[in-house]
Amino acid sequence: MKEKTEKFKFTKVQKIVLSIAVLGIVGTIIYGMYGQEVPIIKKDGTITETTTEDGGKIIEVKEVRDQPVEEEFPMNMPDFQVGQVIHQMSHQKIEAEEKWGFLPLTAERVNRLIDVVENGDYQNKSRYLSILYRWSENDFTQVDKDHNTIWNLQGGNVGKATGILSYEEEKEFVEKYYE
Repeated sequence: MKEKTEKFKFTKVQKIVLSIAVLGIVGTIIYGMYGQEVPIIKKDGTITETTTEDGGKIIEVKEVRDQPVEEEFPMNMPDFQVGQVIHQMSHQKIEAEEKWGFLPLTAERVNRLIDVVENGDYQNKSRYLSILYRWSENDFTQVDKDHNTIWNLQGGNVGKATGILSYEEEKEFVEKYYE
């Protein structure tokens, strides 16, 4: 007597459920490996160290620019964008659980923003200038408070500054973005 064997076939619904399960497992593995971090694409530039008059060290990025600073920060920048740029530049120097966005804090950018804000009509003009004038003098002793001032203006809820990076930590942070 011959025994008849039937081939098992998945139904359409079973195939869909199985596909979703496999995608979920793969997604979980990838998330476990990389977490929420977005891959960083390094830019061309050099990191330089400058010594201030009082003997402190300042890290500055000399980047290969795609556009002049006058185009990057036009005289008619909206208020929110000025705040966003200050916020992103502060990330170079602050400790925070999360940092969204980074723009190198350079003397060229700070001086251009001073020019833009001094000649513009901004709701937060005095706050912006207070921060930018201090930074133009290489005074970053309040950079965590500066960050949180802008962060609060923008309704921040994740990434509050909890301190100021050491020179070594700042250098390591910048090196993640520049070759």
